Amino acid sequence: MRSAATWRYDIGAKKAAYERAGLPELWLVDTAADEVLVFRRSAARAAWFDVSLELPAADELGSPLLPGFALLLGGLFGA
Repeated sequence: MRSAATWRYDIGAKKAAYERAGLPELWLVDTAADEVLVFRRSAARAAWFDVSLELPAADELGSPLLPGFALLLGGLFGA
């Protein structure tokens, strides 16, 4: 969930640290905008998160890392 106190850190330094560490995918839940930000590498050897998505509450979250996983985002935001 988005915290007003840490959002800038989460989207900046924290995201960059995960990226440098090789994390293949990062999801940030933005409760202020009712969306999920997804950052992922298009390939395992990609040097950085080269795919970014902004999924609104009406969308479904899936991941190539989790075949068959699907989360309707409306439930996260009370929609």
